Amino acid sequence: MVSSMNQDRTAARQLYKLLLKRFGRQDWWPAESHFEMMAGAILVQHTAWRNVDTSLRGLKAAGLLSQGALAQVSEEELACIVRPSGFMKSKSRALKGLASWLVNRGYTEPDMMPSRDPDLREELLALPGIGNETADVIRLYAFGQKCFIWDAYALRMLRALDLASWRNYDQALRHQGEFIDLDDFTLTEMKEYHGLIVTAGKEAGQSGDWDFLTTQTSEASGR
Repeated sequence: MVSSMNQDRTAARQLYKLLLKRFGRQDWWPAESHFEMMAGAILVQHTAWRNVDTSLRGLKAAGLLSQGALAQVSEEELACIVRPSGFMKSKSRALKGLASWLVNRGYTEPDMMPSRDPDLREELLALPGIGNETADVIRLYAFGQKCFIWDAYALRMLRALDLASWRNYDQALRHQGEFIDLDDFTLTEMKEYHGLIVTAGKEAGQSGDWDFLTTQTSEASGR
């Protein structure tokens, strides 16, 4: 447990340092372009990254890893290509919706980052197949808007460390100021934070608990 950690927003910085020390830089998100990153964020829903990688390679081979090309392809053809990622009909609909939105907004790669559009999150949430986590991941990595990703790994980790007990994304988002001040972190650090938490979450899944992190936290605090 980390009751010795400062129970205020400095805990967010302490935890970041601990994760970085244990796992090193993650350099997330793995993608060659902003659009590939966004496509990956949709495809990874409810599946493993290896399946996403297969779908992305299929899209690349078909010349569809750009918003202009993908907006023109039929949902049926697209569904066949992204089949390895599962939920192919809903994901092909989401991909086309995103691509069409980008085209209609006139977004190209250089235009995306950094975005100061205050309505960006709401616009993304209005697209088919894009919820809180996907919208925030896209904002963070493709549009350069700082945000903390309150995915299942983050919620489980904070519960294991006695830092928070929020039940879901919406609740955590409403109360995130109790844990983290986004102004205390750079954009690069926020991306790293997310990647580090995912890596920690995978290790917790393999080991069956978060003891590897709680032990390290206790040692760092001198307990």
